[in-house]
Amino acid sequence: MRISKILNNNLVLSRNEKNEEIIVKGLGIGFHAKRGDKIEESLIEKIFYPENHQNSIQIQQYLLSIPEEYLNFVQKFVDRVKEKEQDLHLNNSIYLSLSDHLMGTVDRFRNGISLKNVLLLDIQQLYKKEYAYGLKMIDDINQTFQVQLPVDEAGFIALHFVNAEEGQQNNDNYQIALIVNQVQEIVKNYFSDITFNESSLYYQRFLTHLKYFAQRYLHKELQYDEDETLFQIIQEQCREAYGCVKLIYLMMEEKYHYALSKEEMMYLSIHIQTNVDKSRAAAKKADKNN
Repeated sequence: MRISKILNNNLVLSRNEKNEEIIVKGLGIGFHAKRGDKIEESLIEKIFYPENHQNSIQIQQYLLSIPEEYLNFVQKFVDRVKEKEQDLHLNNSIYLSLSDHLMGTVDRFRNGISLKNVLLLDIQQLYKKEYAYGLKMIDDINQTFQVQLPVDEAGFIALHFVNAEEGQQNNDNYQIALIVNQVQEIVKNYFSDITFNESSLYYQRFLTHLKYFAQRYLHKELQYDEDETLFQIIQEQCREAYGCVKLIYLMMEEKYHYALSKEEMMYLSIHIQTNVDKSRAAAKKADKNN
């Protein structure tokens, strides 16, 4: 393999034997290198195989936006799990999704925000093995990053393992896709003056959350005590998005006879407001440059 593009000191683009673009990660793999150089195999830690060019761009965005400390931590942890569980086959998406999740979780904790997992009891019962991985991982996270994450995070981590397991049969795909599209339509119509960049990292995170949101509906989770104080804070900080989320609430109630919990409304508000703010900032910057 040879380098076709250097992304940073630890990430390069290359092509495999089928001439398909791949992303190669390794400590110092791009340092003092140049295009056309042969990749030293001893430096290769992980190879990502994008489905297409657009997917390659998305993976690059993830890898470049997440600090190395999180990427390396997740890589080592997941590799240890795969080595121990020989019959467990995980696709490469888990390295990105878990790293992104870890970065956000540690950042929230350090800012005094801890989120409840409304599916925790269900996850403990349905995904015992994956939940065990989650418990072990938060222990390692707490020691490595000097935080004290609650057990709720073990449930979130478990879902990343569940979604990355290859060969999983999911009969809910159509319903999930339908709900995701319906929510997107509400958001786009509510913010009709904004053109969202659907290939952006922030929008892709939003879509990932919508898939989890749809799964929560399909699983008919139990209801738990809710953090009213945190809900009020998010409602105040994300006023525009919260107005949109109220329409999503009404749609889910009318079409699916399902009432969103305050946690779900809070998460949706955060993701939507982030995309609104980022899209407006990008549009303002584009107008300034024209």
